[in-house]
Amino acid sequence: MARFRWLIGALAFLAGCAKFPELPPTPSPRDRMIVTLTYAATVRPDFFYYIAIDSDGDPRTGPLPALTRPWGNGWGVPFDATLGSRIDFFVEVFRQSAQVFRIQVFQPPFTTQPLGPPLDLSFPQPNQIRITLDLRQLFPPPDPLPERVEMNFISVSELKTNPYDNTPRTGFDALGPTGNDFISIPLTSTQTFRNGQGWVAETSGDARIDALDLTDWEVRIIRGE
Repeated sequence: MARFRWLIGALAFLAGCAKFPELPPTPSPRDRMIVTLTYAATVRPDFFYYIAIDSDGDPRTGPLPALTRPWGNGWGVPFDATLGSRIDFFVEVFRQSAQVFRIQVFQPPFTTQPLGPPLDLSFPQPNQIRITLDLRQLFPPPDPLPERVEMNFISVSELKTNPYDNTPRTGFDALGPTGNDFISIPLTSTQTFRNGQGWVAETSGDARIDALDLTDWEVRIIRGE
């Protein structure tokens, strides 16, 4: 019996010492978008910060903020042919977490499909948000990536969902003096695009609340790396 116990112990010891090959690390997505947003004051966890994306291929349409009733989806206008607004995807940053969504129905109530969190969310400075997106999360293979997307960065202090509420929205900001200057970003190669680089420069002072006042931005596209 003692010899039997010794044999079991020796086998357990050898099993504990056995070395198994380490699994290879999960490769990083090859096609990414890194968006860095800078505000005039510390980002507030109770405010809503959005990266809105239009992928319809028409540079004349793009994401616009919802500033009057019926308030779109509470913060943006997913589709309005008269205004020229369209939003296909968006990233919502709220309470220091982020989620990616696809808009499925372009009529109220603008049904969305959750796509999960982005690759990364960080706050390099108290007044900065940095989002890393896997572009294939938005455009799964085998479909190709679009040549370009239109983007806007919309921040609001509250979501307005009552279509009969005619109270003007005061706590908001987006690109440009009135929030309507969305940008067109090519996805065809690795490039970095910065505030004022061929677009209306985003400056401070065009929002009533500093924590919503976008003052600088950068979009880095990484392809095949």
